[in-house]
Amino acid sequence: MKLLRSKLTVFLVILTLGRTVSAQEQAFVYQSNGKRDPFMTLVTKDGRILPGARVAAETENIELEGVIWDPQGRSVAIINGNLLKEQERFGSMQILKIRKESVIIQKEGKVLVINLKKGGGEADENVQ
Repeated sequence: MKLLRSKLTVFLVILTLGRTVSAQEQAFVYQSNGKRDPFMTLVTKDGRILPGARVAAETENIELEGVIWDPQGRSVAIINGNLLKEQERFGSMQILKIRKESVIIQKEGKVLVINLKKGGGEADENVQ
């Protein structure tokens, strides 16, 4: 009788734990915070690009979040969360020059200077 009770108790504990885990898994909701869901498919099996796919540089404001300055010419700019070097392209944007506190880019035929500022950078058009 005691053995049956202990087995039944163990079974009920395992059953309860299993339900708790399942409830937690079902309760999870992805918080995108304005960004694309990384688990969403962007391309179909036959190679078509789905409407949800987009290039961040073409649809978001350009923000210079940081500069890793190297006087030898190997500087890196952090723009919209992407590490970019001079002459690299990101979407419709090309990095022309990285300075200590700004970056010169070309986007859609315009030369822009993105200044590094606390809380994000601002773009000034046609400044060289």
